[in-house]
Amino acid sequence: METIYQSLVAVNPVTLIAQICNLFIQLFVFKKFFWDKILAILDQRREAADKEISDAKAAHAEADAIKAAYEQNMKEAKEKAEGILSNAQKTATVRSEEIISQAQQAAAQIKSKASSDIEMEKKKAINDAKNEISGLAMAIAGKVVERELNTADQSALIDRFINELGDGV
Repeated sequence: METIYQSLVAVNPVTLIAQICNLFIQLFVFKKFFWDKILAILDQRREAADKEISDAKAAHAEADAIKAAYEQNMKEAKEKAEGILSNAQKTATVRSEEIISQAQQAAAQIKSKASSDIEMEKKKAINDAKNEISGLAMAIAGKVVERELNTADQSALIDRFINELGDGV
């Protein structure tokens, strides 16, 4: 039994040379028939990987460009919105000042008209009072002329004149 194990462990020169020759033949056959195909497959994989990497870089660059354009558009839109808002505020301020000015002018006109109306009513009342007083004075003068007055009649006449004057006003 020992000889069987020894034969497995022992180095036989003929077997060694046969195995080395067998290895070289396999390498030659492998190189002759398969090496070009394996290199072609590896080149295809390398090209596919390079293409995917370049496509990814291009897509990344395109995404960056789109992002930059989007940010620029957003910035312009924000500036436009701020401009519109600023214009609206200015317009509202100007319009409110115009409305206030118009209201003040209208109030001044109403006040002026009311003043002139009051003044006219005052003059009218004074003229009416003068006309009434003059009418009463004429009536008294007419009565005085009609009769000669004594002191008691004169006092009574004046009292009646004052009473009539108070009722008329």
